[in-house]
Amino acid sequence: MELIAMALIVAAIIVGQYILYEKTGLKKVFYKLSISTPEAFENDTIEIVEEIENAKWLPLVWVRSEISCSPWLTFKGQTLVRNELDEQRGLISGIFVLRGYRKCRRVWKVKCEKRGIMTIDNVIITASDLFGLSKRAMVLEVTDTVRVLPTPAEMETGELSGDQFIGNMQVRRFVLPDPFMISGAREYTGREPMNRIHWLQTARTGNLMAYKNEFTTERRILIILNMQRSVSAYGQPMNLSILETQIKAAAFALDYCSRVNAECALAANTAERLYVSPNSGYAHIMNALRQLAELENVCGERLDNMMMSLDYNEFTDIILITSCVTEQTCEILEGLSGRGKCCKVFTAGLSEDENMLPPTCEAVHIPRGNFREVR
Repeated sequence: MELIAMALIVAAIIVGQYILYEKTGLKKVFYKLSISTPEAFENDTIEIVEEIENAKWLPLVWVRSEISCSPWLTFKGQTLVRNELDEQRGLISGIFVLRGYRKCRRVWKVKCEKRGIMTIDNVIITASDLFGLSKRAMVLEVTDTVRVLPTPAEMETGELSGDQFIGNMQVRRFVLPDPFMISGAREYTGREPMNRIHWLQTARTGNLMAYKNEFTTERRILIILNMQRSVSAYGQPMNLSILETQIKAAAFALDYCSRVNAECALAANTAERLYVSPNSGYAHIMNALRQLAELENVCGERLDNMMMSLDYNEFTDIILITSCVTEQTCEILEGLSGRGKCCKVFTAGLSEDENMLPPTCEAVHIPRGNFREVR
């Protein structure tokens, strides 16, 4: 009788806790997920913070959280799964144990593998009883995002001509001399203000001398990113490795313009043509990088058509980033060179087409690097 009674008591406890956790396991359970920064660069490590609170007396002996996110946000121990749309997603699982009226906070270190808008779609919270008989789950829509900006390609600055990418270039004659471009001293004519007198040269020569200024004009660079896969394949998406390589080359050109304080513009033949007006400064470069981060693998028009429609009058340098060129492309580049424009082609895949480039147009190879595709 005692064994039967003990068995009935154990069964009653098991059934009772099962019913209790089945009804109240996920009641008054609050979950919050946050990302440390809304914007980062490729290969940066960010933090994703989970906070879960048990606001009732009943302890939670086993709570599991499953985070569904972009596969390019890599956690330690991450696995890849497919959803209903046959898209691959990252899946991260975490286990919590919470006593009554307690809160737990967990920080995940996440590496941003690739540029783009990375999303965290939803989180599944599952709670179980002491014996794993009851498993109640709830789905929380999170929809947090982080914009991952492209990093510049590892290209040597020495591959570029030393006098091409500079903020100002010296010319024979312009409207007014540049007050910041001092090339020496000249005799004082009586028309110069007192702050233009070169006192050091005056003391050396014994005659009044004034600063001599050169005439300069501003350099302005147009960066053209070609989304066309090949000469014949117009509407097909590009190879992902080449696309990411070209985007890194565009980021390199933007970074170089920033470092030498030259104004730049960005154009791309995307589904709706991308055009970032010429400007300089940190905010302008960051805006262009954000456009590159959100770039989709879609070509909206042929490269030749876009190049023919662009206005090159306000630019001194043209950078074309492409994996293919046509005879018409070479004719356009040759015509621009004839008008005094400095033309360069950044490429990761030109072979036979490279011989078509005019002699005045320099080809710079982009290192491909290591790029893995999610399978």
